[in-house]
Amino acid sequence: MTVSDSLLQLFLGGGDFVLYIMLGLSVVTLGVIFERLYAFILLRRRYAQLSKRDLLLFGQKRLTVLATLGNNAPFIGLFGTVLGVIKAFHDLHLQQGSGIKVVMGGISEALVATAMGLLVAIPAVIAYNAFSKTLQTWLLLRQNDE
Repeated sequence: MTVSDSLLQLFLGGGDFVLYIMLGLSVVTLGVIFERLYAFILLRRRYAQLSKRDLLLFGQKRLTVLATLGNNAPFIGLFGTVLGVIKAFHDLHLQQGSGIKVVMGGISEALVATAMGLLVAIPAVIAYNAFSKTLQTWLLLRQNDE
């Protein structure tokens, strides 16, 4: 089997593998959110003891991960949807007498990948914005204290 045959099989398999990727990304997203929540609780307790630099360093840790997941998860889900639609039309081609039922079933399955992308992205973006705003507020308060 050549590389092009392998890729063809992957694309014709639909977006199932994308769902596994999205499941992994959702676990990573939740892990980072809970880790940052715990870190911000600790930062709040030690706010007075930390320098502005330390506050910034510890506060910004892993926020890039949330931003990246929030920005890219919908595109990964969309990629799964496109692969699913390709599979649906390929199945329609193979079963020419079946009609619209083959395509509709495949497309409805494919849209699950887009929904998964949004389910990963929305909490990541909300958490990123909340943590960034909190950190920004703390830094402004610290600047006013100095």
